[in-house]
Amino acid sequence: MKRKLLTIGYGGFGIQEFLNALVTNEVRWLIDIREIPVSRKEGFSKSVLKSHLDGVGIHYSHFGWLGSPGQSRSRLRETGDYDIFFREVRRQLETSESMTQIHEVVEIAKRERACLMCYCPRWELCHRRCVVEAIMSCSSLTVGHVEKRCPKATR
Repeated sequence: MKRKLLTIGYGGFGIQEFLNALVTNEVRWLIDIREIPVSRKEGFSKSVLKSHLDGVGIHYSHFGWLGSPGQSRSRLRETGDYDIFFREVRRQLETSESMTQIHEVVEIAKRERACLMCYCPRWELCHRRCVVEAIMSCSSLTVGHVEKRCPKATR
């Protein structure tokens, strides 16, 4: 049986609803792929989030090299050009630091029910899309996405 890696964007979730979605999907390890694990949204900055996750028995790791570069996010907000954004994210994911973290994600996901997390609610318009592509190119993992409208993983 192939292992399934999940992804989730916390935008649109409150912290309790977010935790419930992870528990419902039997997530055992949350992998934060934000470049900088800080949020204006209550409960989603690194230390507080880790504390919430500890409370429901979910491990937490932050892999910042898998985050979208700040300049790329700024340019996307200005231009709305996803082609350039995804090209820049893919270039970032080719660095040795990013590749090391991609392989670490694969190893975690082989052992545990793991979920990649960042802010964007829609995975297909998020850098998670590029991270998933990179992971799938070097592993046999399958991928599902936890969405607010359907808290059970899809796809």
